[in-house]
Amino acid sequence: MKQVELLAPAGGMDSLQAAIQAGCDAVYLGGEMFGARAFASNFDRQQIQEAIRYAHRYGVKVYVTMNTLIYDDEMEEAVQYARFLYTHDVDALLIQDIGLCDRIHQEMPDLELHASTQMHIHNAQGVETAKKLGISRVVVPRESTIEEIAAMTKYDVDIEAFVHGALCLCYSGQCLMSSTLLGRSGNRGECAQPCRMRYSLWEKGQNGDRRIETKGNYLLSPKDLFTLQELPSLLDSGIRSLKIEGRMKKPEYVAQVVSMYRKAIDAWASHHHFSISKQETDDLRQLFSRGFTDGYAFHAPGTAMMNPFRPNHQGILLGKVVSVSKQRIKIQLTENLHQGDGIRIIGKAEDEGCIVNRLYHNGKLVAAAHAGETVEIDHKIEACKGAQVRKTTNAELQNRIRQTYADARHVKVTVQVQVEAGKPLSCQITDEEGFHVEVQSEQAVQQAKNAPMKEEAFQTAFAQLGDTPFQLDTFQCTISGQCFMSVGQIKQVRRTAVAQLLSKREHRHPERRFAHYERSWHPATDPLKLFACVQSLEQYQACKEAGIANVLTTSRQLYNALYEKGETIAFHEGNIVKGKQEACMGGENGALSMGRQIVDATLNITNKAAAAFASAQGVQTIVLSLEHDMESIQQLCASFAKEGKCLPDLALMIYGYRDLMTSRTCLINTYCKDGRKQGCSLCRKHTYYLKDEKGRIFPFHNDECCNMRILHTCPDDHIEQMKQYQALGISSFYLRFTIESKEETKKILQRTQEQMDQ
Repeated sequence: MKQVELLAPAGGMDSLQAAIQAGCDAVYLGGEMFGARAFASNFDRQQIQEAIRYAHRYGVKVYVTMNTLIYDDEMEEAVQYARFLYTHDVDALLIQDIGLCDRIHQEMPDLELHASTQMHIHNAQGVETAKKLGISRVVVPRESTIEEIAAMTKYDVDIEAFVHGALCLCYSGQCLMSSTLLGRSGNRGECAQPCRMRYSLWEKGQNGDRRIETKGNYLLSPKDLFTLQELPSLLDSGIRSLKIEGRMKKPEYVAQVVSMYRKAIDAWASHHHFSISKQETDDLRQLFSRGFTDGYAFHAPGTAMMNPFRPNHQGILLGKVVSVSKQRIKIQLTENLHQGDGIRIIGKAEDEGCIVNRLYHNGKLVAAAHAGETVEIDHKIEACKGAQVRKTTNAELQNRIRQTYADARHVKVTVQVQVEAGKPLSCQITDEEGFHVEVQSEQAVQQAKNAPMKEEAFQTAFAQLGDTPFQLDTFQCTISGQCFMSVGQIKQVRRTAVAQLLSKREHRHPERRFAHYERSWHPATDPLKLFACVQSLEQYQACKEAGIANVLTTSRQLYNALYEKGETIAFHEGNIVKGKQEACMGGENGALSMGRQIVDATLNITNKAAAAFASAQGVQTIVLSLEHDMESIQQLCASFAKEGKCLPDLALMIYGYRDLMTSRTCLINTYCKDGRKQGCSLCRKHTYYLKDEKGRIFPFHNDECCNMRILHTCPDDHIEQMKQYQALGISSFYLRFTIESKEETKKILQRTQEQMDQ
């Protein structure tokens, strides 16, 4: 049985050190490019080398995130960066882009590769694709249930799952909301978190639309994942690695979360019961919390998953505002409060927070006050009588945590020393992982003239391991005869041996190979030219009347009905696939192992290597990612053309509402009912939409499996640019119909045909 790994986030060197000293087995961090947390502090090249050396000293692995989509003009730079990491002993890379993954696997065959959750692998078919890419570990989506996770551990890859931290509402790798609305792509590491913004829920009606009353306005904002209480079930499922989210969090947060999960894992491994106290939970809440949920893994319903009240750190309840004067805010405390603590006063509109620099009790400055007392603070933020006050930073807690992880971790070593007059002092050091060095002194041991040295003198010298990670566990000394050696010479032997042992621990992959990338594609010999996906019988009829030969649908009900009538229709399995089924088109990585002829834009192909890999798996038509623009498409087509042979059948969605989000949580069910039941049919009985603060409307288009799909406020429409795209090398065009009426569908088809006839 493989040991379960505790994987911790490191947004900077302080957090990395905190995670390691708190007991993690591995850390993941972002470099200066191609990471999904572009706005974290991250590590430059020198810092990454330092981080790897530091982690390896303690036997901790380092995984670097390169989990963004790569455009074709970035590919060589990305590969060179991977080469740098490869040569500087990184243990593994987390990858999203299948083209980059394929290249790294072929060119750096000894490098361990992990499929980032951004790669959107959520089924057995996706695991098969991952294996073809040389991936040895898959990070499953946060949307996975405990049953689904257990099923995926049966395949020949390690499974890694998130157990603590921020949740995304959308399936990772499938969110286009930030890039579409705010120009910052989540798939490019720049997510602006539109899910943490205000929205309202509306129901369409013949006599006017009705706003649905909700208890808050942050309708897309989930609570934070917290599975500590349920950890034995996760561990029993066969998970290889437990992942903590938090590369944007402070070192104290990282240390405390790692420490608590370390205790829980160790208790499980030794078959002991583990429980967490209210105080420990409150400590976590004060470090960072939007409220806690045990998540999809344990079937938390929508109401238990979402926090529509506030999208930010909530801390714990501290008390309430009793009165407000021009100079002071008076607060009745339900928890202790210290100078230096951070508080947040919950207002009717916006919350305001501050650090309590001066604290008054009975008119006098005090360093601390206790629950039940009434205190005053300076009036430097907005407050009103009766407002709730929350403690969001606990200075005393943070100081206590910092003390717990300062040099808390050591590597045990066994030292064997042979001492014989006339011969060099011989020293062998072996650490707990089996790394071993042998060192001899430059000078020979002398014959003692007076009092010979005893074993205690040598042990004292070798036990002084100081600022190294080592701790003397066992000391064995063999002394032959009456011997003497200066303490300085003994310590020099110790320093040399320790330096050599450190070097061995720091450089764990000394012999890595390089190879060449080879991947070809199938040139387009019979491109589709024009094809459409429909959701209704009326849309299908409009396509057939317009003479569209290739029509697909993601609706199993519509497909079955048309197939039984002998109509020509193909099935598109979409981007959320549960179980195996016959289909012509797919939208996720499993499609590359299932013989799909067409892959959709949701597969996120943005470069030649990714397209070539898809083509090599038998894909005939590749719909390019919606993350493309005209410039990147031009670069991609030009890169193919340089090879001197025909391009594959590259396609673009020239018309259609894009899914901004695809989620397992249905907001309609959550806010109109209680979120507990799938298949409530509300989305089919009525028409709903979201509205943001700018008044933009985002329709819902939920699928038959109750996945919530939030559509863009308006469709992508590039019909008039078809000739331009054809000139670049695009050979096929894709029409995606979702909420259009038959008449609207006809108009789109007519415009498309006019462009093709020119």
